[in-house]
Amino acid sequence: MAAGRRIRLIAQHTLAEAVHLRLTFGLGLMSAVLIGAAYSLRQFNFGGAELRFISDFGLGALGLGGGLLAALVTAQLFFQDLETQAIYAVLTRPGQRWEYIAGKFTGVAALLALFFAVLSLLLVGLLQVRAVGLGGVGVRWEILLYASGLLWLKSTLIAAMTLFVGTYARSALFTSCLGLLLATVGQLQAWAQQSGWDWLRAWPNLALFDAQAALAIGQIPSASWMIGTLGYWVAYVALFNGLAAYIFQRREI
Repeated sequence: MAAGRRIRLIAQHTLAEAVHLRLTFGLGLMSAVLIGAAYSLRQFNFGGAELRFISDFGLGALGLGGGLLAALVTAQLFFQDLETQAIYAVLTRPGQRWEYIAGKFTGVAALLALFFAVLSLLLVGLLQVRAVGLGGVGVRWEILLYASGLLWLKSTLIAAMTLFVGTYARSALFTSCLGLLLATVGQLQAWAQQSGWDWLRAWPNLALFDAQAALAIGQIPSASWMIGTLGYWVAYVALFNGLAAYIFQRREI
């Protein structure tokens, strides 16, 4: 389909732009350094508990870096197109604004997939090296990769929220800050509901994608749970992208 080809081209252009951003390099380097900092605790021989600590710390660094990357890069790329008027080159061709939104989100999602793939392999490699140093204590690398996949789902959902904000906001700073604020609300949704804020039930529960929960279980959840979680993610990503496309269609640029 012509629409699918245009979305793919926009996504490829977005990915190429994002990879060359200093912000992307900086956040990737920060996350890698944090993972390395966890590995530096190898001087304390705590056996299997040490590996669990490195896993928790490393996934925490991935989650932090991925969330910041999703909000900051999405806002910067969207408003960069507006400021440089590059968006006119896209919209003057036979393309719809919803295709631009879909392509932009797909490009950021691809960037986040690359981010999590590289740093997850780094974390798995460090854990395997440390496991050998501890006498061959096993590392369930498949659980780590599954947990990293959950973090990717959460980060792409944050990107969809941020893109939705950007379609009616007027600055990249406001968009990225509000996107991170909305992500924080989603992360604290369970606490807010216990405080009587039942209206927040309509907001996506980002705690559902916590990687530490997967490590605590010690095994990959059932297929039905994974399908339900994936369906939950698809529904909210479609909702935010749909709202973004609706608002952007009516925005004067």
